Amino acid sequence: MMFSAMLRSVLPPLRSFAPGSSLGGFLKSSMAMRNESPLSLMGWANGIGAFREKACLSKNKSASKRFIVRGKGRIRRGKGGRSHNTGHKGRKRINRLAASTGIKEKAIEERMRVLIRA
Repeated sequence: MMFSAMLRSVLPPLRSFAPGSSLGGFLKSSMAMRNESPLSLMGWANGIGAFREKACLSKNKSASKRFIVRGKGRIRRGKGGRSHNTGHKGRKRINRLAASTGIKEKAIEERMRVLIRA
């Protein structure tokens, strides 16, 4: 909804006000008709602040960039040691480090699963 349309829906035309009346009286009466609080116009719930019904647990973004869940449910990780200082390492070793591998320890895999919410 555009701002002007929203403003027209909330505010009455200016000619409806008498010279001595105020806008606050209109807002109070219109909110009373709709059973709303003054803070509900601003998007606040119950006048206290915007609260969710349930706590939202977000995943660890750094872990989700490093670990990926495979099709069978196992977690895939990349190997370390390939990003720099590779001049003295052999080509076979570099290629081996490029391949991804799984997590061997079951307890660590479960810990990573909690981090990435998988």
